[in-house]
Amino acid sequence: MNTLPRPHAINGLDHLSATIIHDIRDHDNDDGNVNNFTKNYQEEKSCDVPVMELLSRIEEMKKDNDKGFKTEFALLPNGELHPCFVAKHEENLAKNRYKTTFPYDHSRVILIEEHESTDYINANYVKDVNGDIAYIASQGPKANTVTDFWTMVWQEGICQIVMLTNLTGEGKIKCIQYWPELNESMHYGHFAVENVEERHYACQSIRKFKVYHRTKQKTRIVHQYHYTLWPDHGIPDPLCLVIFHNHVLRTKPDRTKSPVVVHCSAGIGRTGTYIALDALYKEGKRTGKINVCEYVTFMRACRMNMVQTYEQYKTIFLALEEEFKACIDQHNLSEFLESVNNLSADTPANQTFIYTEFETLLQIQPEYTDDDYKEARPNASRSDGKILPLNKYTVYLKSYFPDRRNFINAVHVSTYLKNNGLIVTEYPQSEDAVDFLRLILDNKSDTIICMDPLSEIQSSITWLPGSTSPKKVVPYKVLYKSESETDVKVTNIDIMNIEALAHSVVIVEPKGPLKMTGRIQETLHLRSLVSYAINASTENPLIIIDRDGASLSGVFCAVLNSVQQINMDDSVDVFTTVRQLQTRRPEFCSTLNDYWLIYRTLRDYIGTTSESVYSNQL
Repeated sequence: MNTLPRPHAINGLDHLSATIIHDIRDHDNDDGNVNNFTKNYQEEKSCDVPVMELLSRIEEMKKDNDKGFKTEFALLPNGELHPCFVAKHEENLAKNRYKTTFPYDHSRVILIEEHESTDYINANYVKDVNGDIAYIASQGPKANTVTDFWTMVWQEGICQIVMLTNLTGEGKIKCIQYWPELNESMHYGHFAVENVEERHYACQSIRKFKVYHRTKQKTRIVHQYHYTLWPDHGIPDPLCLVIFHNHVLRTKPDRTKSPVVVHCSAGIGRTGTYIALDALYKEGKRTGKINVCEYVTFMRACRMNMVQTYEQYKTIFLALEEEFKACIDQHNLSEFLESVNNLSADTPANQTFIYTEFETLLQIQPEYTDDDYKEARPNASRSDGKILPLNKYTVYLKSYFPDRRNFINAVHVSTYLKNNGLIVTEYPQSEDAVDFLRLILDNKSDTIICMDPLSEIQSSITWLPGSTSPKKVVPYKVLYKSESETDVKVTNIDIMNIEALAHSVVIVEPKGPLKMTGRIQETLHLRSLVSYAINASTENPLIIIDRDGASLSGVFCAVLNSVQQINMDDSVDVFTTVRQLQTRRPEFCSTLNDYWLIYRTLRDYIGTTSESVYSNQL
């Protein structure tokens, strides 16, 4: 076994400003822009940014095609800055996932637990801004390092593992599955690991492991937080990453002083981005300011090339801005009911917490530019120029039709449990009925949930068949099969494609209006639609459809996602749910009445399902 000493203390951040300035001077050249940027960089105390000014700093760095982010990132120290002798020993080479990513000797994790192999693992200690060892940055385990990984987890008293990669990507193995399937157990060296719980959400999976040391006969609980929507060569949605980060923070066991293991595939890019987000968020809360470039430089002294791309560097800023500008605050169901039921009928609307939340949503709503709608602009006339889909969330038609575009005014929307589990669109004009059928077939959707009784939608006669009359929408034919009515009206149809193959679809309609006028608001029809969607047994996206693709569908999506949160976690956070939806379509839930309707509906849902008795005061 190697006998290198345990890693010595890594100095804190107090010395780094001078180091960074020295590195910048080494990178200076004759480019006046770089020199000017360096001068400004020095004058601003190495990028100290007050939290209250973070948004303006981001806007400044975005100019000229992200020039500020690119320049600042390029000035960071790069490459193999410290010795990696142990990682390059012949006996350890096979334990490295990549040929050029090694742990530094001075900060590497040394396995001192009783172990059959060497003391080597491709992982480094990383300190937070206060100089405390708060993280272990690790490569994703390989088949021949899984036992080493669990040895490290036990040795360091780890209770939280943050995983930022999927097992495969682009046809390559990114990380071995180092845990057993649910309710199964596997042995790794001295350890028996049992997977006792799994929860799967739209952007993450949470697993609970029971780790048993067979020699010491001791058991510990370890939680794994697996972020599943971070593309290999891309960046995550900042708000989704923030919600994931919040989940890790609020479920950390009290009094634990052990570091968090963070890994992706190589353990440097996504890993560095997440660690920077966590460390700088805590620092920003404590001091009111952050210094991204300084901390990334510090991380790179602990482990090589932490934060690999300027886009990841930019993501740190964007995620911090999302996290600082509004709290993520889940409420248990009793707290939720109490807060809503305490609102008396004569309370002025603008003096309620619901009004305050809605006003905050208006203030922090994402601001999109014309470029963000560039793909939809040529088709604005087809949508009456009203509510258009954002480029990045547009559902494009895949099937080719002569003289028809691939555009339809529809957006992908995630549920609480499934990424892009919904498609939200508007009732098609008569001339666009064929595109609506293309949307259904292209996405293999088998459930259409309407926000209005279709008898009120005149254009539906162009695609909805009668009980005795098929509807021809060239080249398709739509056939009526059956219908039934319970709390909702359900119509079963078949869409016959060009090859005369039938695709079965269920069309669900409310039996009355979802919005009621007057003080008394009946939420039964909305709850009935949501209940049907919750219980729909399909893996394909549900299509949600209303008059403008936003007004009622936004309320529906918010209630659906909140009910899924209630059912999964026994908690609810309407504010964050709507905030997420508005990143996909800002027009969702855009009025105070819509926001109130969400709260009323959830109150009635909780009251009905829990058989609680409370007064209808709203």
